[in-house]
Amino acid sequence: MYYLLYQNDDLDNVESDILPLLKNVNYEKMLYEEKAKLNFSENDVILTYLSDDVLQEFLSEVTNGKWQLGVLPHPKMNYIALGLGIPGNLEEVVSEIIESETTHQVDLMYCNDKLVFQSVNVGEVFELVDDGKRKGFFGQLFRFLKQIRKLRDIKHRPFTIFIDDDKIIETSAMGLIAVEHSNSSLLAKKSVKTNISNDGLLHLLILSPQYIWQLVWYFLKSVLPDFLVSKNRPAFIGLMKIPSAVIKSTSKIEYTIDGEKYEADELKFRVDFQCLTMAHPMRTEEVETENPQKKSLLISNLPKGEKRNELIKRRLPWLRRATYEEFKELFVVLKENAKLTNAYLVMMVLSTLITAFGLYADSAPVIIGAMILAPLISPIVSFSMGLIRYDVVLLKTSFKTIIFGTLASLIFAAFVSLIIPLKIVTSEIDARLTPSLLDLGIAVASGIAAAFAHAKEGIAKSLAGVAIAVALVPPLVVSGIGIGWLDWNVFSGAFLLYLTNLAGIIMFGGLTFLILGFAPFKTAKRGLIYSLLIVLAVCVPLTFSFYRIKQEAEITRALEGTQFDEITLKDVRVRYGDIPTVSLKIIAPKTLPDVKLEEIKTQIEEKINQKINIEIITAIQF
Repeated sequence: MYYLLYQNDDLDNVESDILPLLKNVNYEKMLYEEKAKLNFSENDVILTYLSDDVLQEFLSEVTNGKWQLGVLPHPKMNYIALGLGIPGNLEEVVSEIIESETTHQVDLMYCNDKLVFQSVNVGEVFELVDDGKRKGFFGQLFRFLKQIRKLRDIKHRPFTIFIDDDKIIETSAMGLIAVEHSNSSLLAKKSVKTNISNDGLLHLLILSPQYIWQLVWYFLKSVLPDFLVSKNRPAFIGLMKIPSAVIKSTSKIEYTIDGEKYEADELKFRVDFQCLTMAHPMRTEEVETENPQKKSLLISNLPKGEKRNELIKRRLPWLRRATYEEFKELFVVLKENAKLTNAYLVMMVLSTLITAFGLYADSAPVIIGAMILAPLISPIVSFSMGLIRYDVVLLKTSFKTIIFGTLASLIFAAFVSLIIPLKIVTSEIDARLTPSLLDLGIAVASGIAAAFAHAKEGIAKSLAGVAIAVALVPPLVVSGIGIGWLDWNVFSGAFLLYLTNLAGIIMFGGLTFLILGFAPFKTAKRGLIYSLLIVLAVCVPLTFSFYRIKQEAEITRALEGTQFDEITLKDVRVRYGDIPTVSLKIIAPKTLPDVKLEEIKTQIEEKINQKINIEIITAIQF
């Protein structure tokens, strides 16, 4: 027998839309207010056409009944439809109930003895609960932009979670979401790997970001399609699958149940296992189980102790802040690296000597080996940390170490140039005489890598690669050779490259430490401004140098392979001075007279539209 429960206000809709769908079955319609007059048997199907509020009241009274429940979509039924997975098409739902030969049991979740169909939200959870609206890309983008505006005011509040009177964790969070199954929440859909309903467990998600960029990145990923981003649970979200829980805080807890606001001293959650019999066919996302599943606690990343207290005191920072333990380990290393020691000076001298001989021998492998020996990168990284934290002691110590290391390298490189009776600009020396913005790019990446390798103990072995990449010692040694030769061009070009590397590492190493949370922005601002001014000062000559390299490349590209009658230009090289010098090879079928060579020079000048000096090698092709 089918019984249809409805309210008097819905009589017209019942008679016009529902009763025609029940014409082939035995049914009786009755007002909701008269439900107490009937005794339902386990073979009866109770069809409800009720709003969220009324249906919630009805289910709270009649759970654990043996009869079957069929829930029909109602214009004012939103949360229950989402919670139970009821489609919005009335005809489809009635047809499913009548034609279905099986029933299934459903869990019900309670918060402070009030029935929950979708979610319980505590604190700031943004719009991480599915409201059935704005499903498209532009809707997701709108939600992303709307949520970004709220981020400045986020604060953590303390929570203590108990299970069966045992304290599980004392943590802090910006908000909590409790759902019976994952489809009730946008966040749970992305965080919970299984879609098992009816397992006797609720999902408690603890939203505990430690800095704002974590949230920004998560919101940005939520806008993108699922196939473009990882579906794993974000690290800042704790997940508990449990049959019951009690949550306490230091003050009254404001929360919502299916959109309705409440306030309480504590929250008590429980799940009644398979207490409601549904006449609907089972949805694909539901997996019925005979026995409750085991609980799980994924809460290792939640803030505790000092970190928890720090997050409660003030608003959420934009960038990560490292813990005291992380500070302690890193500062021990950096302070040790900043000290001027005999071992440091010995290694600087040895690496200088090896580099100098490698430069004279024009041997790249020897120079690379010397780069690995050079300890100069370590005090520079210490200096960058001292700059952003404005640690005067660390700044003074590391600055002294850098200066002494630099002077030692210049002195011994100059000494080598005096005892070797050769004044030859090898290709390895020449490669360090014309720094450009490209070298600054290398220094920037190396500074980031050096700071990151110091901050992350597991990748400290990469420092040798950083030392090779940034190549601090070779340009310093070339500068010393320039001093020994009394050659200003050699000294100035190579020393500019050294300063470029130094400035890039200091600024972007410091910026990396800031992003990793080892300094608050207010403290780091002054140091970053100083290092930025140094980088900008270095960028001025580098920009001219880069422009010159660009012009050389354009001339080379314009002339390489060019043909004038039977003459072909090959192996074009350009050296810039007041007037550029172009070196090239001319391939011709016969020896060319001086007049023809003058004509070729004129044709080249017309092609590149500027005056040049020219060096020509003639090759006869026959």
